[in-house]
Amino acid sequence: MKQHFRFDFTFPRNYEVRILEAAPPVHPIEKLYHYPVELEEGDRSGAYVRVTPQSGPAWVGFFALGFDSDQVVNQVCSMPDPERFCVVVGGYSYAVKASDPAEWLRIEQRPVVDLRVLSQHGLLLFAGFTSITAVGSSGIAWTTERLTWEGLTITEVIGDKLLGHGWDALADKEAPFVVDLKTGKHTGGARP
Repeated sequence: MKQHFRFDFTFPRNYEVRILEAAPPVHPIEKLYHYPVELEEGDRSGAYVRVTPQSGPAWVGFFALGFDSDQVVNQVCSMPDPERFCVVVGGYSYAVKASDPAEWLRIEQRPVVDLRVLSQHGLLLFAGFTSITAVGSSGIAWTTERLTWEGLTITEVIGDKLLGHGWDALADKEAPFVVDLKTGKHTGGARP
């Protein structure tokens, strides 16, 4: 399986990253890290990423694939913290400190179906099927409550507001919502 990755380095960064075509040869200096650390039986496919921090040795990470689908995100991007980067493989998101690969977290939106870089707000937005998680320079800033029964669409960002819509199963139609980008609180939407 071959993922096609998008790259977004809008935020300043103190490292270089690149996707490797295959597992790297055993290298006596470059250590291999697995994300998640305890690989489950299904975690045998994913992406190998070589990371070269400004300070510290280069290393390689294996990032386990979430879903093999065109409907989910495959992306590598810089984060609001210049020491961290994010890899999304098959909708599973991993935020890692380039100079300390043991310091990482998995973004709980699984799968990520839309990833937005909001540089003016210092946020990365990870949209799942029913909610959105924002990550800022100090980690997860907020996660919305459930915005929809299933499937949400971000339509635009105006000032500090994110506008979108999601499915309201009871009314059998799309319901608009507005999310405050500072707090993650919302108005509108629909949920069971």
